[in-house]
Amino acid sequence: SMDVAWFTFDPNSGHRDIILSNDNQTATCSSYDDRVVLGTAAFSKGVHYWELHVDRYDNHPDPAFGVARASVVKDMMLGKDDKAWAMYVDNNRSWFMHCNSHTNRTEGGVCKGATVGVLLDLNKHTLTFFINGQQQGPTAFSHVDGVFMPALSLNRNVQVTLHTGLEVPTNLGRPKLSGN
Repeated sequence: SMDVAWFTFDPNSGHRDIILSNDNQTATCSSYDDRVVLGTAAFSKGVHYWELHVDRYDNHPDPAFGVARASVVKDMMLGKDDKAWAMYVDNNRSWFMHCNSHTNRTEGGVCKGATVGVLLDLNKHTLTFFINGQQQGPTAFSHVDGVFMPALSLNRNVQVTLHTGLEVPTNLGRPKLSGN
């Protein structure tokens, strides 16, 4: 069962260099350094899916998408400490990161117009990522437990808009059929 949640970026939890607009659904950053902002939701059970649309992407930054504890460090890339589980991605590959351990380098990146999907399944205790509707790499993290906030890190070369209240598409991650 899907627990559809509506949430925004949290103006009170983000690093001071994070700039929110569009009713706190769009995030930019005034710094060239990576800064973290959290979502207003806190998930401890159920299945949750949200998407982040890349509105602007200049000079190949590597934004990071995922989940974090409320106490995550805000002035570095998401996933560098033990309070966040993330996928960071540039224009042609991605990695998963937790405790500054970089794993599962996977080909395929983002550009302006790309959509990153985050699937937090706290029934199965897994975190899985998608780019443009296709699963990106294997299941990113297993055995995830506790209370998680949606989280993002970015710098001034990228702008992202959050889309929530989504149900998991039933065909998410299946290969697209060619020829039609």
